[in-house]
Amino acid sequence: MDAAPPPPVTPAAPRGVSLFTRLFLLVLLCALPPLVGLGWKMMDTNVAALQELVRHLHRSIVGDVQRSVRGALVRVEQDLEGLGQILFAPGLGEDTTRYALVGTRVAALETIDFLTLYAPNGQSVTTVKADEVPAPQVPARLDARLVASLEASRGHLVVQDVRAGAEGGPVLEVFYPLVREGRVRAILGTQVKLGPLCALMGTLGERFLGARDNVFVVDRQRRLVLHADPARVAAREDFSRHGLFQALSGDSSFSTDMVAISDFHQGDQEMMGSLEALSELGWAVAVQQPQAVAYASLSEMRQSILAALVLAALVALGAGLVGARQLTRPLRDLVLATRALAERTFQGVAARVTRRSDELGTLGRAFEGMARTLESKEREVVAQAEARAALSRYLSPEVVELVVSNPGQLRLGGERREVTIVFADVVGFTRLAESQPPEVIVALLNELFTFATEIIQRRGGIIDKFIGDCIMAVWGTPQSHADDALRAVQAAEDLRRWLDVGNRRWRERWGIEIQLAIGVHTGPAVAGNVGSDKRMEYTVIGDTVNVAARLESMAQPGQILVSEATHERLGADASELVPAGERQLSGRTAVTRTYEVPA
Repeated sequence: MDAAPPPPVTPAAPRGVSLFTRLFLLVLLCALPPLVGLGWKMMDTNVAALQELVRHLHRSIVGDVQRSVRGALVRVEQDLEGLGQILFAPGLGEDTTRYALVGTRVAALETIDFLTLYAPNGQSVTTVKADEVPAPQVPARLDARLVASLEASRGHLVVQDVRAGAEGGPVLEVFYPLVREGRVRAILGTQVKLGPLCALMGTLGERFLGARDNVFVVDRQRRLVLHADPARVAAREDFSRHGLFQALSGDSSFSTDMVAISDFHQGDQEMMGSLEALSELGWAVAVQQPQAVAYASLSEMRQSILAALVLAALVALGAGLVGARQLTRPLRDLVLATRALAERTFQGVAARVTRRSDELGTLGRAFEGMARTLESKEREVVAQAEARAALSRYLSPEVVELVVSNPGQLRLGGERREVTIVFADVVGFTRLAESQPPEVIVALLNELFTFATEIIQRRGGIIDKFIGDCIMAVWGTPQSHADDALRAVQAAEDLRRWLDVGNRRWRERWGIEIQLAIGVHTGPAVAGNVGSDKRMEYTVIGDTVNVAARLESMAQPGQILVSEATHERLGADASELVPAGERQLSGRTAVTRTYEVPA
């Protein structure tokens, strides 16, 4: 028997990549590169925007520091000029009398404790100081180079060096030439307390940069001039090895205007910092910030974009080739929106993207929300800066901060608070206005109101309003302090003391002088916005205001009348007041016991 034929052999299926796999890879290759490119473009664009915002923040802080330093030196120069007026004004008697007046004025100043008078050749003449201040160490004769620089300064303040003061805190040694008739008549030397400016460094660093040590000022030798820690300034700590100065290059003497920004390492931290020169002093303002803090939002943004990219890729893979083709149009729209955002011409993501219900729609709406947020924050920063600059011309710093930081509270109404009111009125103003040209009266009132505003704000009060020739000041709102009554009385005393200097100036310029009658009263009042929805002002209303005004009207020229309510709140300081008897105020049945602040 023949053998059976073998069964037919089935050919094996060729091995290869399945169509599903091919389509998967094709869609993957078509979808992922554009999405990844979009993500990187978005991240690069927003990194640049965030870096620019950080630079703007640093420049803003540097500007605040520069303005504060220059403003403090201008005030010192003005104070020294006023002391020079006392020393050399005619009609003030012997030198002992003049020195006594200077000592009284120095005791009233907050930034200096003594004044040394030098002859034009630099020889020390005398030192005048407040009684409680220890005797300062001053040179018996100034260096010849310093005398030459003072002569060349044309009557401007000359800043020397920072050192530890008699009380241990840092002070700035300054000299001021008194120029009369084109020549140096004398030289005034003193030491300016740097404590308030050091406190400002700490406040700016803590509020905006996350740490008090992140704002400081150095001199051309890279030694600290201002820092949140006054002890480090007094010790003249050397910052020449600080990472910021190691990373930057440029004018090492800070004698020319310069601005620089750089990344650097400080210890084990990656930092970014900015530096700007105060060329007229040879100083530099430095601002630093950990990169992890400055770019904290960048990591979250990258994670959000990456998550959105993953979701978009999954949608593209599920939709296939048709879905991949449809992705090109919204991707182009998003790229255009990204470029528009980078060019600050962002008009929104196209509606065909934001209306989509898939991952690309989510990405588009997230991107638009992020862009709108960046625009809003940028406008908010600009608007607040413009609002503060504009409002500061009309309102006190406290009210400006209240308006800008809480615009939602700008509505009619107020709250009941205990306040201390001070009224200061020019005695005999009507006769003065009749005897002088209106231009002289306006100039005199402007100068009086300027110094009165400085005195009142320095003591923590606000100017409520100027009523003709009268000043109404308030303590206890919008911020209150436990010693508001004492601050008000001290401001009234400062104003009376300053008037002696002001009268000498006005007597020399116009041949006139004025006297103030001042009334002080403490009590409840309603503080808030009064007026209409279209025009309102922040003020205080109540019987307390009326009593203070009537006390002022009863006060004699140069007299400060204080009510019993204010007297009770002065505590131990009330013993210095002199009883002035009981007064019958107009419109009130009960008598009011009054006290006088002795001159």
